[in-house]
Amino acid sequence: MITFNKILVCLDLSVADEAVIRSACEISKLAGTSEVTFLNVIKDFNLPESLEKEFPDLLDKAMTERHEKLQGAINSSFDCDQVKTSIEIKKGNATKAILSCSVDVGADLIVLGRKKENSSVLKTRIVRRAACNILLVPEASSLKLDKIHIPVDFSNYSELSLDTALSLTGHAKADILLQNVYHVPSSYRYSGKSFEEFSEIMREHSSKDLGVLVRQASVSNQNLVPIHTLDDGQNVIKMVYKEAVDQNTDLIVMGAKGRTAASALFIGSKAERMIQVNDSIPLMVVRKKGANAGILESLQDL
Repeated sequence: MITFNKILVCLDLSVADEAVIRSACEISKLAGTSEVTFLNVIKDFNLPESLEKEFPDLLDKAMTERHEKLQGAINSSFDCDQVKTSIEIKKGNATKAILSCSVDVGADLIVLGRKKENSSVLKTRIVRRAACNILLVPEASSLKLDKIHIPVDFSNYSELSLDTALSLTGHAKADILLQNVYHVPSSYRYSGKSFEEFSEIMREHSSKDLGVLVRQASVSNQNLVPIHTLDDGQNVIKMVYKEAVDQNTDLIVMGAKGRTAASALFIGSKAERMIQVNDSIPLMVVRKKGANAGILESLQDL
């Protein structure tokens, strides 16, 4: 059972906050979350020393005003009375503040908004280094879990993604699409078979492996739908994203193939590319619990 007991929600007082707050509330209800911390980072508030002396309460006033605005946004969009909430306001580097706060509160999930006109640099940095799961919520989107899309490569991370989707949907009826993009190796030429014949062989292997994944899953009312896609030489992640769009997917869930280094945590290139190409569908990047060694060193690097 995947749990999101503590959630960190990052707000920036923009129009994107409403979708982020509502999504956090939806996840809280489904996951039985006990605590949600709302974080806002004041990036630039450095005053010359002379002005600090002249206006000693300037920062305090700014923090108070920011807190009131955040509380108003939360009151209007976070309809989860059973969840304990708190507000944290930090100043300085946004990436470092978010990562540090996630460690301090013991977050199981970080929820971030995404604006279409902005680059995904901050989001990529957070997902690269975070020690927990991440939910990216596009601007003006609404989180539903009627149809969840999971790219499958038959690794442990595919199983983790499926377990997460099953935990979130609980006993509700939901379609969980399991897409495997299979390819035909160039060595097929030595098999004596045509490309089309070998392609069918690879598809059969994909079908068999997906069948094992489906049979091993602890399903209640969910409908697991295998999808087999032939790699036509294009960008695989773009193929996955196109399929998710065509299927009117509510949420994409994929694993972060993290490797623990001495100074940071990194996600696999596929998850990072999905962050870059996907600006319309909520994306959850999941990590194995305990894969957090190196997070403190990562913060120092920032």
